[in-house]
Amino acid sequence: MKIKPENIRSEWLRVAGSARFRNILMFLIFVAIATVFWFIIALNDNVTETFRVKVQIVNVPDSVTFITDPPSDIHVTLRDKGTSILRSGVVKKPEVFINFADYAHDGILRLSQSDFMAELKADLGGAATITSSSIDSLRLFYTMSPGRRVPVVVNADIKAASGYVIQGAPVSTTKFVRVYSYHDEIDTIIAVHTKKLVKKGLSQTSNISVALQPIPHVKIIPAKVDVRVKVEPLVHKEVFVNVEVVNTPVRESLLLFPNKVPVSFYVPMSRFNDEDYRIKVQADYNDIKTTHSSNIPVKIMGSSPGLINIELRADSVEYTLVKH
Repeated sequence: MKIKPENIRSEWLRVAGSARFRNILMFLIFVAIATVFWFIIALNDNVTETFRVKVQIVNVPDSVTFITDPPSDIHVTLRDKGTSILRSGVVKKPEVFINFADYAHDGILRLSQSDFMAELKADLGGAATITSSSIDSLRLFYTMSPGRRVPVVVNADIKAASGYVIQGAPVSTTKFVRVYSYHDEIDTIIAVHTKKLVKKGLSQTSNISVALQPIPHVKIIPAKVDVRVKVEPLVHKEVFVNVEVVNTPVRESLLLFPNKVPVSFYVPMSRFNDEDYRIKVQADYNDIKTTHSSNIPVKIMGSSPGLINIELRADSVEYTLVKH
């Protein structure tokens, strides 16, 4: 059944004009007024609240590097009137500003407990009572030295997935970092190492973020680097390799049939079209004495790096002894 708009309006006028509706409306108005009065009274009471306070050290010279990282924020518990708490911690984002020049001297920025509490009260409101703070003093080391540039050494244990290979050593995309210290020991630092990077089952080239190994009393910038691990699929390849005869006596030689043998192996895809794999296959003349047949064994004696699962497709060849 379709409801007409004029029917809805007439029904609303009927309900709104009833005594029961006026009583309900009056009740809600009194509840709202009482709530406002309660809120105002509550704001005048002393309350305790914990806030996350941002810490900012200001007016720091560009030449200064902190060895000890300043805290980004602290937790402070305040006791004050509700209106002040609302203003300090909700309406205004709580922050404390520490002027570098006021507390820095000879490589140390130092705030005693009384200094730190004074800074908190100055920025959060002098009438507030600080009942607790996650830290109550500061002692930060810094240096004005330009630091030292040192290389990054990657410490990694990385395995590729089946059918893939790690191509080359993992390398840091950031080749050098700067180290800073307030001690003379910085002169003995010749490199910075990454934390141990362990990855298994990689099937594609990856950039992996890894932290640098901390050094006591030293600030490293940046503290993290990206390590590039190059991964390639393995492809199967077969080539024919000349057989070299060794230990042949003077005035004798061996004729081999065939003089080339097939060798199969797996190689990274980027090397599939290489022509020289430096595979060395040999036949030893001295093996004639133990074979007692017309065949002589052949063996792989070496190859270029990076070839995997090298196999001879023939373990021997026929030979003919020729005397000169």
